[in-house]
Formats: sequence, C-alpha cells, structure tokens
Amino acid sequence: MPRQPYHRTKVFGMQILLKIGIIYLTSSLVSIYTPCSQSFANDLKASTNISLYTAVHMIYIEKKLVSETSEFSHILLIHALYHRMWEVGENFRRPLSFWNPTAKKQSLDSAIPSGSVWLPGIPSYSKWRNSACDCLDILHWAANSTIAQAAGMEHPTVLHLHASRLVLLTPFREIRSLATSLAQEKIRWGEHQRTIEWHYIERWVKHDQYKARLAIIHAGTTLWHVRRYSTNAFHEPGAVFLAVLTLWAYGYCNRQIMQYSNSHSESSDPSLIHLDRPCDDELVQLFVRQGQNMEGNVSGVGDICSSNGPEKVLRLGCETLSGLTSWGISKRFITILKSLAELVSHDSVRANSGPNANGMDIGI
Repeated sequence: MPRQPYHRTKVFGMQILLKIGIIYLTSSLVSIYTPCSQSFANDLKASTNISLYTAVHMIYIEKKLVSETSEFSHILLIHALYHRMWEVGENFRRPLSFWNPTAKKQSLDSAIPSGSVWLPGIPSYSKWRNSACDCLDILHWAANSTIAQAAGMEHPTVLHLHASRLVLLTPFREIRSLATSLAQEKIRWGEHQRTIEWHYIERWVKHDQYKARLAIIHAGTTLWHVRRYSTNAFHEPGAVFLAVLTLWAYGYCNRQIMQYSNSHSESSDPSLIHLDRPCDDELVQLFVRQGQNMEGNVSGVGDICSSNGPEKVLRLGCETLSGLTSWGISKRFITILKSLAELVSHDSVRANSGPNANGMDIGI
C-alpha cells in the first residue's frame, strides 16, 4: 500500500488528524456498548480488514460501499471525501498546475494565470466534486435504509451527510470568515461588499447556482435533523452554525443580486419549497434546476431571500443553538449570529428608507 501522509484539518470547530492509509474500518456487527465482554471479542474477529484508503477507492471507482461496515466507518469515509477534495483543490490553487510542461522557454506571465482561482470554474475540479457528491449519495442511500429499519428515526450519520454537502458545495471558509469578521467589527458593514470573501460568495450564488441551491436544501434539512433528532453530539453546534450562515449568505446575496438585476423571470409551478422539511426528489430537482423562480421557505422565517429573511435566519440560528447547551462553543456561535443579525437589521432599515440607500455596487 502506498505510504499515506497525515491530513490535518478543522471541521465544525475541531481539529482532526487523519491518516487514511492506516485506518481500518469496523464491522457493523461489532458491539460498542460492551467492549469488555466475550461477545465483543468474538464480533471483533468479524471486523473487516479493509482500510479506509481502500474503501475510498472502492466508493469512488466501483461506486459501492464495503459491506457490513459500521456507522462510524461511514463517518470516516465522509471525512476522507473532504480530504480528497481539499487535496484536489490545493493542487489547482498552485499556479504550476495550469502549466503545460514544455522544453521551450516561455514568459512567466503568459504561462501561468495570475490572481485568485475560481475552483468551480475548472472542469477537472467540477468532475471531482460531482464524483464526491455521487459518493455521498451512496452513503445517503445506506443511511436511508437504516432510517427505514428504525421506523423513520434519523441517526447521527445523517447530520454528517447533510453537513458534508455544505462543506463541499459552498465557499464555507469565506462565508465563515466574513460573518466572523463582521460580527467582531474587523470589517465595517459598509465595506463588506468590497471584500474578496463577498466577491467569492456572490460568484457562488451567481455562477455556481445549481450547487448553491442544492447546498441550501441540505442547510435546511440540517436544521430539521437537529430540531428532531439531536443527540447533543459535539458536531451539532458547528453543523447548525454552518447551515445558518449558508442560508444567510445565499438569502442576503441573492436578494442583493435581484435588487440590482433588471431581468424578470417567469414564475414557476410550484412556486416555493420548504427547505427545512422533507421534500420529494422531484421537487428538489426542480428547485436545483429552476429555483431562481421559487421561494425557499424556512419555518419561522418565510422566504430566506425576502427583505427580512436573512435577519430572521440568523435569529432562528440563535434560537436553535440555545437548545444545544452541552457544548460551550454554542455560546460563541450565538454571539456571532446575534451581532450579525443586528448589522443586517440596521442595513434593512437603511434599504427600506429609500431606493439604493446604501449606494453600493455589488458587481465583481
């Protein structure tokens, strides 16, 4: 087996150290409740000897899961998919990745691109991302089977699966960075549309719109899961925080784009989707393809793209996080969302006081 390096990253506020090549998946037959019992020892013998490294290859290439692996193994697979996509992204961020090796002398300026790289605009990266989404779908099908066996009760892996779409389909680092900087007054509200983070978010909403709408569906279902099936797990506050910021960024940015756009689209049928409720696949696909003409509603908020939608989303996030008291990081997230909600509220007041009251150009 090729030697695999350690991968270090930070997801949901936790730093994770992962060495894919030396992790072996556990069997779904292994009992995690009686580790000292003889039955545990017997079950452990039945564990698969497939490494996470091999399992990642299987799900990418053969489009299948290793049989009888545990839910914990599925969660490890999700994180392995993160790492693979981040490796692909880092590769394309390096200027030499765009250079076609040749023996001829070339000008440095003409040989490699300058400026920031828009990953979704790179065909090879998009193929890798689509393949990662296919892998997550395979894991989600397995999760749905488990849900059916549990009479509809969703298990913790489901939250990991919803949150994984937010990690892979959104510029979550830029969204989180902008929100935190605004809340902590490192960036003034009147200057946020000039930041590189905002430009990245706007580009995501405008030019990666299909993946953006798929992401906000998973953001809504993240809230649905935590409200009904919370286990007070360590990753729940981070998942809620990321989901709320995704809904806020999409709603606020999309509202700004529509405000400055002169185009008018025909209304679609149906005209709305409830983002934080279970939806049938046909409605989800319709929203992903034609959602620019549909309202994305969240319970207690209404249309997230309405004038008050972004602020209400942030306050709903505070309310949801206030119920997740087992982990202290919830308080920090609530503080950020409250501060951001106040800024958005003041901006809405200024915007409603007259047309183009803020006088800003949102173009890239």
